[in-house]
Amino acid sequence: MSSDQVARAAVYKLLAECYYSPGEETGEHVKQLSRHLKTLCPPAAEAVDRMEAAGQAGEGFEELTIDHARLFVGPFALLAPPYGSVYLEGERRLMGDSTLAAGDCYNEAGLEVSADFSGTPDHIAVELEFMHFLVIKEFDALTHGNLGRAQNFGQKQRAFLERHLAAWVPDFSRSVEEQAQTRFYQSLAMATRLFIESDFSRCHGDVPVLLSGSLPA
Repeated sequence: MSSDQVARAAVYKLLAECYYSPGEETGEHVKQLSRHLKTLCPPAAEAVDRMEAAGQAGEGFEELTIDHARLFVGPFALLAPPYGSVYLEGERRLMGDSTLAAGDCYNEAGLEVSADFSGTPDHIAVELEFMHFLVIKEFDALTHGNLGRAQNFGQKQRAFLERHLAAWVPDFSRSVEEQAQTRFYQSLAMATRLFIESDFSRCHGDVPVLLSGSLPA
């Protein structure tokens, strides 16, 4: 796997981790994110550096936990729902057709959302983890000389970005940036948006965008 592809896979996984409840490993995740993004997407790396600076300036575990709950968990109305259907289907709708479509993508790839996960299939962390999986599978296929299988996983990445993450993350990011009380989550949202936009452009390049039809098996 090329260094850029190692970075892409790692960034998707690390961004996903940052949308779960903050914990002891959050600081290390941020450091790794910054390192991988330095060459892959410098503007996103700058946003991640602001996440680290926020911690050094005094934003601690308690502040992050409270803000995380306000934005993404509840128990009251979510200020920045981390679910794609809210932004793709209007009226802040949960479990819409786009949610089911995301789940279908996972099932086609032989995956399912863990029974221990309380969110829906279109949660930001789940979609980011799915992209991590697709990047890993594409280059595993290349390593073993299976070009057709690698092309298939590359096509799945382009289609999933087109129909899901790239379609709703910009609106989600703006919502987080407006509602967050911590620089950590404001900067995380910005880093996510900048990286998704960059990777969307990178994945598509001169390759035609899939606008309809089913993905190859």
